[in-house]
Amino acid sequence: MTKFLLALLLTPNVVVAADDSIVLRTNYYAVSGATFRELRADIAQKRPWKTDNDGYTAWKIDWSFTTASSDSDCHLQSFQTKTAITITLPRWVPPPEADAELREKWTGYFQALLAHEDGHKRIALAAANEIRKKVNDIGSTIRCAELEAAVNRAVNQIINDFKQREKAYDTRTNHGRML
Repeated sequence: MTKFLLALLLTPNVVVAADDSIVLRTNYYAVSGATFRELRADIAQKRPWKTDNDGYTAWKIDWSFTTASSDSDCHLQSFQTKTAITITLPRWVPPPEADAELREKWTGYFQALLAHEDGHKRIALAAANEIRKKVNDIGSTIRCAELEAAVNRAVNQIINDFKQREKAYDTRTNHGRML
C-alpha cells in the first residue's frame, strides 16, 4: 500500500476515470545543500510560496449538473465533479559531500512530508465524496431554479467545511514539519 501511495504521489499526471474525474499532479522545486543549514536555507529560499511550509497541496472541485423538469417537479438529470489536486514538494539530490546522517534525516523528513501532503489529498477526495452523497440526497423541487440553488449551496458549504478541516489538519500536524 505504501509503495502504491508513493507511486501515485510521485506520478506527474494521473487521471482516474470514473463518474467523476480526479486529476492529480505532483510538482517539485529543486533544492540543494551539503549541510543541514544549507539545505534548510535553500528550501526556505526556493519554495514557490511565501509561507514557511515546505510542501503544499492545492485542490479545487468543479461541478456541473443538468436538471429536468416535468409538469410536477424538477430533478437532477446528471451531476459530475472534477477534482484537481496539485502537490508541490522539494526535491533534493544529495551532493557527494553530504554526510550519511543528513541523507537519513532527509529520507525521514521527505516521507513525513509526503504523508502530510497525502493527508491534504485525502481531505480533497473526501470532500468530493461528501459532495456526491449530499447532492444525491437532494430531492426534487417545484422549480429548477430552486434545485440549482440548493445544489450550489450544498456544494459550496461542503467545500468550505473541508477547507476548515484542512486548516485544523495543518495545525494538528504542524504542517508535517520534521527537518
